[in-house]
Amino acid sequence: MKLCRSIPCFSFGLIFFFSVFFLNAEAFAKTIRIGIVSDGVSERFPGAVQLVQDEILAVTRGEHTVAFPESQQLSGNYDINKINQALDKVLASKQVDLVITLGEVTTNEVCQRKKLEKPVIAANIIDAKTQKLPSQKGTSGIVNLNYINTFSDVDRAFQVFLDIAPFSRVALMMDGFQVRSIPQLQGLGRRLANEFSLDITVIQVEIQVEPALEELSEDVDAVFISRLPRLSGTQFQKLVDGLIKRKLPSFSFRGRRDVELGLLTSIIPEDTMQHTARSIAINVQEILDGKRAKELQTTFPLGQKLSINMATARAIGVYPGWGMLTEADLINEEDDRIIRTLSIQQAVAEAMSANPDLAVANRNVQAGIQRVQQAKSALLPQVGIGSRARVIDDDQAGASLGALPERQWTGSVQANQLIYSDKVWANYEVEQYGQTARELGRDAVELDIIEAASVSYLDVLRAKSIERIQKDNLKLTRKNLERAQIRVSIGAAGPEEVYRWESQIAESRRQVLNAESVSLDTISTVNRILNRPLREMFNAEEKEYKDPFSILPDRHMLTYMDNPHELKILRDFLIQEGLDLSPELQQIDAAIAAQERSILLSKREFWLPTFSLFGGVTETFGKSGAGSDPPSFGSLNISGKDDTDWNAGVLLSLPLYSGGGKTATLKRSREELAGLKNQRRATSNSIEKRVLNAVYLIRVSYPSIRLTMDAADSANRNLTLVSDSYVRGIKSIIDLIDAQNQALVADQQASNASYNFLIDIMKIQRSMGQFFLFGPEKERQTFMERLNQFMKK
Repeated sequence: MKLCRSIPCFSFGLIFFFSVFFLNAEAFAKTIRIGIVSDGVSERFPGAVQLVQDEILAVTRGEHTVAFPESQQLSGNYDINKINQALDKVLASKQVDLVITLGEVTTNEVCQRKKLEKPVIAANIIDAKTQKLPSQKGTSGIVNLNYINTFSDVDRAFQVFLDIAPFSRVALMMDGFQVRSIPQLQGLGRRLANEFSLDITVIQVEIQVEPALEELSEDVDAVFISRLPRLSGTQFQKLVDGLIKRKLPSFSFRGRRDVELGLLTSIIPEDTMQHTARSIAINVQEILDGKRAKELQTTFPLGQKLSINMATARAIGVYPGWGMLTEADLINEEDDRIIRTLSIQQAVAEAMSANPDLAVANRNVQAGIQRVQQAKSALLPQVGIGSRARVIDDDQAGASLGALPERQWTGSVQANQLIYSDKVWANYEVEQYGQTARELGRDAVELDIIEAASVSYLDVLRAKSIERIQKDNLKLTRKNLERAQIRVSIGAAGPEEVYRWESQIAESRRQVLNAESVSLDTISTVNRILNRPLREMFNAEEKEYKDPFSILPDRHMLTYMDNPHELKILRDFLIQEGLDLSPELQQIDAAIAAQERSILLSKREFWLPTFSLFGGVTETFGKSGAGSDPPSFGSLNISGKDDTDWNAGVLLSLPLYSGGGKTATLKRSREELAGLKNQRRATSNSIEKRVLNAVYLIRVSYPSIRLTMDAADSANRNLTLVSDSYVRGIKSIIDLIDAQNQALVADQQASNASYNFLIDIMKIQRSMGQFFLFGPEKERQTFMERLNQFMKK
């Protein structure tokens, strides 16, 4: 009995189950057809309709079936009548379940309608306040209407622009079709003028920009640019060039893309179209899930991301403050007017030709050549000429019997030739050794200059690398601030997280400024070494140094750094090279040789005389007065000498006693020689120690490259994981700050490790007295052959 009574209940339940199943299946299988109406085709915003369709399909896939009937994808061709006809068509069409509008005019037209037959999602709001769009607690409150407002703070844009380039008379360039079709826009300029106490002129831009540019009065000192969808790329570039030519600061309401094309600044991010399409897709999903359009959120803020085109800023003479520079995403930050490009090889070559310290050393060498020649001149014949005119009293002349005429004019030639003088020869030889020492001293200065130029250049690359890391860290901190703001907006975190990230941003901006200052300082150092104006900027060629081993002449050399055993052998080779090639040691050797020759001279001076030849001729050109004729006594005629006199001879000299000076000189020379030998031993030890220090640095810096790169990779992977966990509420802000700081330090250490290794390579070359990296190919090959042969032994 009970069984029979239960059968009808069971049957009824079964019927109900299948009814619900088939009804749901039918609902699930229904295709939602979406019509799209746009203002018109835009070259500046290509693929906008397709992007919206793709986003909707991506968001609804697996839950709803969506179609876009081709006949319901309409364009108003920038004609308000055609736009309204298209709206009438899709709103009345039985082939459309939901309508999307794209374009400022189409959106405004549909938002002004009193009645909508089906759900509408309207995008591309210019200014909700000016357009007086319906608003009710973040929704439209109008049946079947939802609009998408992605940029809701025009006032903020004006304030930021005023901070970058203060102005009082501004032109607001807007699309003429939009201004004529949306009467409310006439009040936008008036509202902003009242709020900011500015003189604002609205200029309508058509498909040609020349009339709009001509309409700019001379007293306009800034320009705001709206989206301007009807302009072609060529016409927009003409607009940009025209504003730059007039040196007018410009702000783009389109966003970063226009800043890249040459406008000065914007606070709108670069993903405007993508963000709008995604916002539309989210609300489409909400409607398909059963929510009513009038209840959907209307505000989908893009957030703010200040961008500044620094090339434009330089061209128009606008100089943003430090705060703006560290906050903004700087486009064309490197000054394109800097045409000087410098590689490490060029830096070394320029230092060798222009460094003032090296110029002084070269002058000393040139002066030394003349000192050697001066010492040598004493060994060569010495020839001189002279002329003499003389007058004596007549009684003396008469008494000379014709030997001393009262008036006489003579000319003479004298010559001397040193046969042998140990003192003169020793002086010549000592000067030769001295010249060798001067040349070796110059070589040591060259090595110092090469080291200074190469290390300072690498310091520039290091500073630039650290600067980029700090700027990337600042960008990441801004992203984390945005994440915190999202967490606060959904109630997952308190406002203290936002304040903490704002504090982090302030510190990161300070670090960026510090890194930029270090970069400028390193550039000044390079310029000083190269004898360039200290403030002259240059672009460093750094692509070669992303792989720090690329400067080595033979990567096989790296195999000698892989383990302690090989490194010990390499160390011994470098020490041997340093002792063999060191100009400092060779300079001391030259001084020792000179001192030994001085000692030999001091010994010989006790017994070895000086030998020389001498000779001369004297000719009497004229004589007169008393005594000019020889006297005669009767038949006895005393003839005088003729007018030519000559002499020749050999001179030998040997000082026998000089008051003990010779002995003192000998003892002094011996003591100086002993001092030089001690100095050589000390210098040899110093060179060996310098090589050892460089090798020990390599022992750390070479393996540190791989270790720090691995650490940086791990730290950045950890940062990615912690960032994701922070967004999902799993990790705290302290965890994320710690992970970000760890990644920052790891990136800096990785960069420092690479440049430390390169600098250590430069120090090794200096310590062994040869910069083989900058020598000719044959010299590098010879070095590697010596190294390989030594390592094999």
